[in-house]
Amino acid sequence: MTTPVSAPPPFPPLTPSALDFTAGGDLRLASAAVEAPPALPLAEAVRDGLISAADAELTGYRSVTVAEETSSLYDLAAGAAVSAVGRAPVPAAALGTVLFANVFPQPRPPLHNLATAVAEAVSAPAVFAAEISGGCVAGLNALVIAAQRMLATRERAALVVAGDLWSRPHIDRFNCEQGYVFADGAAAVVLARDAGFARLLSAATLTDPLLSGLHAEVPSDRTPVDITARARAFLTTRMGTEVVIGRLRSGLTATIGAALSRAGAGLADVAHVLVPAIGAPFLKRNYLDALDIPVSRTTWDYAAVTGHVGAADPFGALAHLVDHDRCRSGDLVLLVSEGLGFQWTVVLLKVL
Repeated sequence: MTTPVSAPPPFPPLTPSALDFTAGGDLRLASAAVEAPPALPLAEAVRDGLISAADAELTGYRSVTVAEETSSLYDLAAGAAVSAVGRAPVPAAALGTVLFANVFPQPRPPLHNLATAVAEAVSAPAVFAAEISGGCVAGLNALVIAAQRMLATRERAALVVAGDLWSRPHIDRFNCEQGYVFADGAAAVVLARDAGFARLLSAATLTDPLLSGLHAEVPSDRTPVDITARARAFLTTRMGTEVVIGRLRSGLTATIGAALSRAGAGLADVAHVLVPAIGAPFLKRNYLDALDIPVSRTTWDYAAVTGHVGAADPFGALAHLVDHDRCRSGDLVLLVSEGLGFQWTVVLLKVL
């Protein structure tokens, strides 16, 4: 039986902020690349006692990418950046902005700007290099910021990198929350002016601060970062399950609708919907059912063998489409992300 929870306090109406990138120039995705560690089959994780058989089956994953203990977040980020820059039809010298998006703060050296380190790795004379966080939405937020800077400054190109390492003892990737597993890796995209495989059409963002407590820390002795306990505490003391699900769905659909409207398109016009790799139960409830789309329009085939990398999910999925020749001229591609807060950001591309 669901515990009755009082209604949330009055709050101003939420309206997505949408951007039309075609009005200020021809911005294009010039390249996308992934730096992925070896994939660990979930059957082996079950055998080794890292996750229960029931929880592994629930995720729908076949494997997750797990870095060697000697790997660093810089190694992953720099690897993805070098690959993306190497694939791009613009030189590294054109990169005026370098942004790095990251979700989990450990393990990484304190007081170290990874964005500037990545800029050095690719020999980019970036005048603006910064890190962005805020959960798994950070990657697309960084892409939007990079695009806005290019329009405002007339810079020729920008590099956006996202990546994470989910290492013990800081976090137990397999047991944070039932339904998905965090994965190690990084992905990068280069945004350029008048050069690339897909034009940046529009973007939209929406934040619902009433859901900020959904991921607020609560005491737990089950696992170092217990997302299940955090959500349970919120749902039993702050806001009921059905209300939360309703807000999640309305926030998602409003944000997608705003971005599509800016481009004069509808969801039926979109060939590929790149949603977060957050496991089979969340894929169905949060996206397939909410958007009424088949799994074939997503990149679940990619997510099922990588796991949830975090802010790198949309860039990794895009690289997967390109690398497997699944994009056709004229295709609309919708990149979707969600993050702590609660926040949604979506970006719409058109393949050239």
